[in-house]
Amino acid sequence: MKFYLIVAKGKKQGFPIPIEVDLFLIGSSKECQLRSVHEKIGDQHCALVKRERKVFIRDLNSGEATLVNGDVMPPSEEWPLHVGDLIEIGPLKFMIQFREKALSRRDLEEWALKCLDSDSSRKVAGAEQLDQLTSFTKEAANASEIAEALINKLNARKGIVKGRLRIAREGNITIVRINDVYMVEEAELNLLKKELHDNLNRPNLRVLLDMKNVKRMSTTAVEMLGEFHEWLKSQASRLAMCRIKTDIQEMILSFDHLEGVKIFPDKPAGVQSSW
Repeated sequence: MKFYLIVAKGKKQGFPIPIEVDLFLIGSSKECQLRSVHEKIGDQHCALVKRERKVFIRDLNSGEATLVNGDVMPPSEEWPLHVGDLIEIGPLKFMIQFREKALSRRDLEEWALKCLDSDSSRKVAGAEQLDQLTSFTKEAANASEIAEALINKLNARKGIVKGRLRIAREGNITIVRINDVYMVEEAELNLLKKELHDNLNRPNLRVLLDMKNVKRMSTTAVEMLGEFHEWLKSQASRLAMCRIKTDIQEMILSFDHLEGVKIFPDKPAGVQSSW
């Protein structure tokens, strides 16, 4: 099956772009296979990923929005794409299409235009003459490797789920998000404590505990965190916390065994600060 981006807006409307690699990078930098210089297009803006006859779009956290059917993708997320989906990258707009059989160049362009014409429920105005679509570069042979490296880096930052925890790395910081909403039941707390010990049983760590999901916590849970803090110190590791709800923060600050643990309002502050 062949996969195409069809330009859906501007003077190049109806132009079909074949996607013949497993990782196809879109952005303004010279490494991208599809390059467009515009203030709303990031250096490495997004990537199209082919896996097992399916296609996905991955936002590369460039600081500029990627839209699918009008919905803004969260930074670094990956969404599946389907026939007829519209993606927007800055001023550029494309329709996603698939074909089983190859066509001649002329027939392919006619087919692409028919795809746009038949999608009357989502027709786009062609009044804007977009000259920003400057290159579709076959010479960027290393772009797939660059896209893969970016995706691997984003996956590392997003982290992997291990039981009740999501563990990620940013620089020399190990970010541990607790997925539990309620830290109350003693049996659940014992399991959480075990997972913390099993996954962080290494010396000289800087552990940033992300409490975003936790809405309620018992005094037993606070005591468990105090014991965890002491255990980390015995391994020459350090603990900090972020994104804690106000009432929970008050409990934590009143507990002696957590004295000295820094609390940050968000993850970037915790990652960038010295502690």
